[in-house]
Amino acid sequence: MKRMMIGLPLMLLLATGCSKSNDYQPDSGASGEDIFKTACVKCHQPKEGGHYFELDKEMANTTAIGDKIGQGSFSMPAFPNIQADALKDLSEYVLSQSKAE
Repeated sequence: MKRMMIGLPLMLLLATGCSKSNDYQPDSGASGEDIFKTACVKCHQPKEGGHYFELDKEMANTTAIGDKIGQGSFSMPAFPNIQADALKDLSEYVLSQSKAE
């Protein structure tokens, strides 16, 4: 019963906080930082030391970050409307705010 009381809220949080796809559309000319603060900061808060992410060497590049943004993952929705320059700018911002391992 105790597991159910802990597990149910966690499942609800995951189900409501992050879905399969997010229809967010960045404003024209929005910077990577603007996009991150509008679309990402709800789920991603800075860690101790001020960085948002700890990336392994496979993820520590703008291509991998852009793929993750576009496709999503288990607990992160896909953001299919962040494309072209906006995706490049957001990926560069995320990389600049990350700690590479």
